[in-house]
Amino acid sequence: MNDTVRNARDADSGHVSEEAVRWAYRLLLGREPENERTVRDQCAGHASVEALRASFIACDEFRAKAKGIGPRQSTGFEPPLPIETTCDEETMQQLLDHIARGWSHYGDTDPHWSVLTDERFRKDRVQENFETFDALGEFNVRRFLATLERNGLRLPGDGVCLELGCGVGRLTRWLAPHFDRVIGIDVSPGHLELARAHVGRHAKNAEFMQLRRLEDLDALPRATAFYSFIVLQHNPPPIMASILERIFAKLESGGIAYFQLPTYIPGYRFDVRHYLRHRGDKLDMEMHVLPQAAVFDIAARHGMQPLEALTEITGSVVSQYFLMRKS
Repeated sequence: MNDTVRNARDADSGHVSEEAVRWAYRLLLGREPENERTVRDQCAGHASVEALRASFIACDEFRAKAKGIGPRQSTGFEPPLPIETTCDEETMQQLLDHIARGWSHYGDTDPHWSVLTDERFRKDRVQENFETFDALGEFNVRRFLATLERNGLRLPGDGVCLELGCGVGRLTRWLAPHFDRVIGIDVSPGHLELARAHVGRHAKNAEFMQLRRLEDLDALPRATAFYSFIVLQHNPPPIMASILERIFAKLESGGIAYFQLPTYIPGYRFDVRHYLRHRGDKLDMEMHVLPQAAVFDIAARHGMQPLEALTEITGSVVSQYFLMRKS
């Protein structure tokens, strides 16, 4: 267990570690602590990491830095968005091919940065920061487990997990201990090659599949869980909708789905023909929306019971973390 993960766990258990204090300064105040005595005083002055966090958020320095950048709140008067969520099979393949070209490019040029767009994870710097990159993967899986616990659920300890958009395997590695089998799915050969090497050093029950056609999902085995984080958002709405249709169909009775995607961006629109005509060969990251109503409609068709839709607003992007169970 690396020190970052160990210290995080110490904080969760009620002990505020020195490392937790240093990261509070870095993440919330954007600077290092004044000195080691300050670090020790912060450790002694807070009974838990929750108390530490609350103290930092309430301090004048954080308030000054955060002034004017607080999250936008939904008003309930947002207008509907004109979004096409369906198209014919040939057009669907064109959409998928376009996305695959972009992510294959990132897989060849800057794979870790494309997964987490932080300058520390650029190709020429990722090795010196890999411990942090890996620890963030474990943090995301721990949040998944906490969401299950909050809703009275727990993983069965066996079965199959389908992970959409596995990238370089930063989450696959931490999902693997909770299942008999984990299948990481991605459109980028470069990402998948790195995932196989990384996860192979930690787990023997993970396998990987390149998604070339959406029909490839139909050949997957029945699964007990589906997991996807900061992946669906990079796909046009018809792709997101089709993936959810096919994955939900693969879940066994009682199977769990935990996934994140944007459900509202002011001014967003999606017209399939316009998109294909104007995107061309652009290889930049894209941010797309699948309305919450469309997500619930797909879920209902497959007997998926929504248990939680946790909202996160980043700038103008409204995302939901969905937890569902198949009845």
